[in-house]
Amino acid sequence: MRPILSEILTFGQHLNTLKESPDLYRPKFCPYCHAVVIWCHGFYYRKPDRINHGNDSVNDIPIPRHQCADCRHTFSTLPECIAPRRWYPWAIQQWCLWLSLNGWSVRQIHQCFPTSRSTIKRWINWLLECFARHYHGICNQVPAMGYFSDCAPFWNHWLKSKLFSHAMVLLNKCGLIVP
Repeated sequence: MRPILSEILTFGQHLNTLKESPDLYRPKFCPYCHAVVIWCHGFYYRKPDRINHGNDSVNDIPIPRHQCADCRHTFSTLPECIAPRRWYPWAIQQWCLWLSLNGWSVRQIHQCFPTSRSTIKRWINWLLECFARHYHGICNQVPAMGYFSDCAPFWNHWLKSKLFSHAMVLLNKCGLIVP
C-alpha cells in the first residue's frame, strides 16, 4: 500500500506543498514493517499532465521517496491528484467513468478526452470488477453510501458530491490497493 497525501488536488498545490512543507509527505510509519524511523530518500519524477503540452505542461513532477531505517524498503508518497500506477490523473478518470455510468459509449468518451479507447474500457471494467471491494471499503467509512448497492447508482451518487480521488484515498486508507 502506497501512502497517499489527501487534500492535494492539483499539480501546482503539490509543488507548492512540497516546497513549503515537505514533512507532510513523510509517513508516520513504514507501510511494510510499521517501523517509525523513516528517512528521506530523494525523488523520482512523474509525467501526469496529459492535457497540457510544451511550456504549458507541468510535467516532470517530483514525487518524494522514503526509506525505512529498519527493513530498508523504499516507498513514495503520492499527492491525491496523482493516481498510483496510472498515467492519467484521477480527474480525467472521474469524468470518463461518470460519462460511462450515464450512458455514453466508449467512442463518445474517447472523442472528448485524450485517452485511448482501450484505456477507457480498462477503467470501466476495473470499476465493475472491483465494485464489491470498493462498496464495502467505502461503506465502512461512509455508512450512508450503503443505500446504493449497485455499481452505477453507487458511483453516480458519490460523484455528484465528492471527487473520485477522495474515494480512492478512503480505499487506500483501509488497505485496498488502488487503482
